[in-house]
Amino acid sequence: MKKVKLLALVSAVITALLLFVFLSTLSQPTDNLTKVITAASDIPANTPITSEMLTTSDMPAASILAGAFTNSSQVVGKVSQTKIFAGEQLLSSKLVATGEDNSGSLAYAIEPGMRAITIPVDQTTGVAYLLTPGDRVDVIGDFLDESGDTKISYSKIILENIKILAVDNVYGEDGKINSEAPTYTALTLQVTPQQALKVSMGQFEGQLRVILRSPVDDKKTNLTRITLNDVIK
Repeated sequence: MKKVKLLALVSAVITALLLFVFLSTLSQPTDNLTKVITAASDIPANTPITSEMLTTSDMPAASILAGAFTNSSQVVGKVSQTKIFAGEQLLSSKLVATGEDNSGSLAYAIEPGMRAITIPVDQTTGVAYLLTPGDRVDVIGDFLDESGDTKISYSKIILENIKILAVDNVYGEDGKINSEAPTYTALTLQVTPQQALKVSMGQFEGQLRVILRSPVDDKKTNLTRITLNDVIK
């Protein structure tokens, strides 16, 4: 009986000691916490991130998810691809910067205020299948003017320094050049709404072709239209 009482006493002492150590640990400041950027409130999908949507939370290293941010400057200005809930860590996999080709979505690759429009091309009108997303091109329109007494064929640069967003349905950096089928039949261009109207009318009334620009040349040519007489005279 004495042994049972002794064991019970020892067990109670050990329990009390462990409880004391645990409570002492809770009362001490934790030094291994890391500041992480979290959502201050629910952020809907496709929403540009502002500083007011963010807050900073202290978390142990084991709780920090891969791709989390530690500075709000890394987040502000990006767009949420999916809904982010209040208190949730901001992750790189859920954010995208508009106008970048590596966003994983053509819609996010378009810069704000711009539009995407597609034109058909072949080997000659599409620079021998050597174009890739990110290249800059001018767009030439070949037309037949039948408004007067005589028909006049002419060519004119209708757009200059236009960015290619996609080649066929490929909008990765390398396009289709290194693929098994490097040929393509369509180019998707980034244009303003006004330029989109020009492209649409140019396709309807004539034939379009693109010419490749140097990546360091952004000067406008301001050329007038060229007729057949200008070519043969």
